[in-house]
Amino acid sequence: MALVFWSEPIPTSDLDVLVFLPALAAPIISLDPIYKWTEANGFVARAEHVLIAEVPVRFLPSHNAMADEAIERAATLEYEGVPVRVVLPEYLTALYLEPGARTAKRRERAAALMESPSVDADVLRTLPGRFGLQL
Repeated sequence: MALVFWSEPIPTSDLDVLVFLPALAAPIISLDPIYKWTEANGFVARAEHVLIAEVPVRFLPSHNAMADEAIERAATLEYEGVPVRVVLPEYLTALYLEPGARTAKRRERAAALMESPSVDADVLRTLPGRFGLQL
């Protein structure tokens, strides 16, 4: 959904939501708290998605310091009259280009963002060094 705000929208079948989850001692992240919340609030889980207003939503736990900072610095914008928190385009680009996330689709989305006037190239250049990434 963030692409709606920062560049030309690309068709997608779901909505990804980056979330903080409680820190656990185990190396595996559990989405159990999210699924318990969704069930308690009457939402239906289907595979890795939760249907909210008939939209498949996938919750992505923050997995490193850059993702944490992306959540903390997200902009509050308005979508159809509803305030939403949206990852800034520089962080979104960097998240798309993380080694474990570099799919062809995400590289394409990152390229579109980098051509967008909404991206601050200076900020984007600082992220790899600060978080040990290679874009």
